[in-house]
Amino acid sequence: MDLGLTGKRAIVGGASKGLGFAVAKALLDEGAAVVIASRKSASIESAATDLERITGSRPTPVTADLTRPDDRERLVETAHRSMGGVDILVSNTGGPPSGPFLSHGPENWQLAIDLALGSVTHLSALVLPAMKEQKFGRIAQIVSIAGLEVLEGLILSNASRPAVLGFAKALAREIAGDNILVNSICPGVFLTDRIRQLAQERAQVRGITKEQFLEEFLADIPMGRPGDPAEVGDLAAFLCSPRNTYITGAAIPIDGAKTRRLY
Repeated sequence: MDLGLTGKRAIVGGASKGLGFAVAKALLDEGAAVVIASRKSASIESAATDLERITGSRPTPVTADLTRPDDRERLVETAHRSMGGVDILVSNTGGPPSGPFLSHGPENWQLAIDLALGSVTHLSALVLPAMKEQKFGRIAQIVSIAGLEVLEGLILSNASRPAVLGFAKALAREIAGDNILVNSICPGVFLTDRIRQLAQERAQVRGITKEQFLEEFLADIPMGRPGDPAEVGDLAAFLCSPRNTYITGAAIPIDGAKTRRLY
């Protein structure tokens, strides 16, 4: 299927590795021009080199901490300068620290809000005027199944991620008439650095090895395996493409049937 992404212009956050890297690869494979962002200069430059080697197309790397308003503004300015505009925004940031409620002070709560809600609301505000003028836009948030159901030890995510889902649903209704579609992607267990870190932390709390924890964690996935980041990339590429004409305001789990929610 030709997704019609050739010539479309995308920003992908958190793209130095993991799910963001996979999304950037999928968009580049489909012919989009891509600006990728991450906090560490060496990491995002290395990712740009790897993506060029894999796809044959080099994305524009930008060093940006998406919890910082000035970095978000610079990212969008760079995208407009290098690509002439933005058709697609894929908002993706790291997750907040894990741990029980009383282990977190105000600074962690503020970080959780800045990571989850602050980044996507500000970036959306920065790209929407041009999208509305051109009558085309696609916005996707990489959220988490922690936005859909409670996960042990992730109270910061469980509190902040649903706010992103609510924002996306409301925004989707507000701008649907401008042919701008907004969707949330909710990954389950993908063996990224984030999941490995969480596994190590939760294993230490329980006095077991990381390998034992991961074995238990993966056993709760009916498909019997963790996800492949490329699967998130493929989903994001479709949702952000002109071939998606009617899916908007959705929170789509991609989790091998791990979640038990009905709605």
